[in-house]
Amino acid sequence: MKKYKISVVVCVADDKRIKNMLDSIKEKCEVVVVLNGATEEVKKIVEAYKHSAYFALNMVEIPERNLSKSRNVGMKSAHYDNVIFYDSDCVMTEGALKKYEEMFEKYMLVDGAVKFRSDTFQSKIISVQRSMGLPGYALCPSMGVRKDIVEKIGYYFDEDIKWIEDSELNNRAKKENIEVGTIESLTCIHDNLTFKQDLKSAYRYGTGVKIAASKGLHKKRPTANWNLIMPCFKKKFLAGIYCIIWNIVYCFGYYFK
Repeated sequence: MKKYKISVVVCVADDKRIKNMLDSIKEKCEVVVVLNGATEEVKKIVEAYKHSAYFALNMVEIPERNLSKSRNVGMKSAHYDNVIFYDSDCVMTEGALKKYEEMFEKYMLVDGAVKFRSDTFQSKIISVQRSMGLPGYALCPSMGVRKDIVEKIGYYFDEDIKWIEDSELNNRAKKENIEVGTIESLTCIHDNLTFKQDLKSAYRYGTGVKIAASKGLHKKRPTANWNLIMPCFKKKFLAGIYCIIWNIVYCFGYYFK
């Protein structure tokens, strides 16, 4: 089995699905799990992988639940220069590391294709918008970052911006004309989402944009995904209705932060 000089970083607090994520990694690599204010139950789940037959576990703990800070800690704790961010509610697909290895030879930022599961009524509607992504951006989950990018963009993740930290990094990269490499084939499967979970994220994204705007790192207005409304309607009527609601909640996060 080939050993990849790649570090997979997963940040987790209370999501027991971290077990599914770790079980999905069937390649020789380093896995950095950042426990950010994690529960004892989650700690025990992760500790059980100390002697994994596949990957070398590097477990790091911080007291607070700050996603941006935990991603920075993961970057700094990773032994390899090529880092991929996955989330605890995802699983890695077979052959993903090989795809990333090839892309890292040319690109500092790599976006891996993500499939959003749609096994429930709610997730079938949510997955329509979620699967559209943001072309030209490398976003979590399944976001590849080469450590040497910091020489051009100054720092990895802004720890004041907790929920759009990945897109803010991309914005700085774009200003430096850093090209994003895109893996067209599947690298990650995201678990089913509920309306509550997804709309909570929408509110947080709006809040993150407001914080970034206050620091001069973002346009001083909510940049919701209004452009996705019609494409969503074309795919599924209810998805179009939901997209409108999602964008409104996003704006609430911005204006009422």
